[in-house]
Amino acid sequence: MANEVKTEAAAKRYAITVTSNPNYCGVDVCGVQFSNGKAETDNARAASWFTEHDGYDVSEIAEAKEG
Repeated sequence: MANEVKTEAAAKRYAITVTSNPNYCGVDVCGVQFSNGKAETDNARAASWFTEHDGYDVSEIAEAKEG
């Protein structure tokens, strides 16, 4: 039996800003919670949805590297 090596890819995080309503507070697609027009998620599918629709700005959050 071969040894299996499991590796976990670091989950990407996304910052989402509501450009059409910067004061929006509430729950949106895929349960993403907004506060004052800003949200964060690790759900790539949700980030993709927001990217494809007008009124949102999505950016990937850079990971802090340990030195």
